Amino acid sequence: IVTWVLMVVLIAASFWVSRHFKDRPGPVQNLLEAIVEAMENLINEIVPQQVDRLIPFVGTLGVFLLLANIIPLVPGVEAPTRDLSTTAALALIVFIATHVYGVWLVGPRAYLRTYLEPSWILMPFNIIGEAGRTVALAMRLFGNMLSGALIVAILVVAVAPFLVPVPLQLFGLLIGIIQAYVFTLLATVYIAAGLQPHEKLDEETENKGEMT
Repeated sequence: IVTWVLMVVLIAASFWVSRHFKDRPGPVQNLLEAIVEAMENLINEIVPQQVDRLIPFVGTLGVFLLLANIIPLVPGVEAPTRDLSTTAALALIVFIATHVYGVWLVGPRAYLRTYLEPSWILMPFNIIGEAGRTVALAMRLFGNMLSGALIVAILVVAVAPFLVPVPLQLFGLLIGIIQAYVFTLLATVYIAAGLQPHEKLDEETENKGEMT
């Protein structure tokens, strides 16, 4: 339920904000522009030549994860990323996006060729590796969010129920922000790994141009 509510809120907010941009931005527009710039810098460090094409997916993923991980600040609401079904769905989306971007930006032949490198014999292992990192991505986010919530809950109940609940909530908030960043970063790295043939082709073209 929380996942669907967040999606509806994000879609509605995006629809409203995109139609109220101003030449002199207010606080909300400044915040949004800062978020977009942060996403651009993150992607640019990993895939410099594909920022414009990657930012819609990576940016949406990052914003959703950030809100999903800090939503427990609302009393009575739990983070959807503490449920394995949510993290598995997010990892599956990243898995699909990796192949879609690879085929779209590199081309089907060049992208599929990566599974035959360095030898066609390793193709089954490359496929297993793809599936393995998807499972690891889902389990990492789920495990870290669940363990962080359990640690905070144990400390609040057993150690200091009345003395330090706010600092512990801030600790949980910090864990959520870090996990959102790590998941988004890994998603970008996985997509970038599928674009390596494109980078190699660009380098070869530049070298031929210099020789010419």
